[in-house]
Amino acid sequence: MKLFRSQRNLYISGFSLFFWLVLRRLVTLITQLAKELSNKGVLKRQAENINQAAKKFMEENERLKRLLKHYGKEEEHVLEAENKKLEEDKEKLKIELKKASDALSKAQNDVMIMKMQSERLSKEYDRLLREHAGLQDRAGKDKKCL
Repeated sequence: MKLFRSQRNLYISGFSLFFWLVLRRLVTLITQLAKELSNKGVLKRQAENINQAAKKFMEENERLKRLLKHYGKEEEHVLEAENKKLEEDKEKLKIELKKASDALSKAQNDVMIMKMQSERLSKEYDRLLREHAGLQDRAGKDKKCL
């Protein structure tokens, strides 16, 4: 009988240890499940908020596209008018540039002519100075000879 009781106690201890391990694992699984369910709720709310924000942005995008199309037609006319004005200004500036380049080339020619005249005048002045010096030397020699 003693052997029977000791075997019985061994089996009861073994089963209780086994059930304790099973219950511990069950408790950890239940806590993990609770955490995941709470995370699921948070993630679901975040997804809903993101979805609402995306819808809002898409609606805003569509509204802006419609506005852009509406203003694009008006802006196209404005741009064409500005383009014509810029073309006219370009033509005026080309004419002014041509006039300015003609005036510049004329001024450069005048400067070159003035330089040439100045060089000739300087050479003539030097020649006259030499001639004058030569005549004064002759006049000085003539006075000494008399």
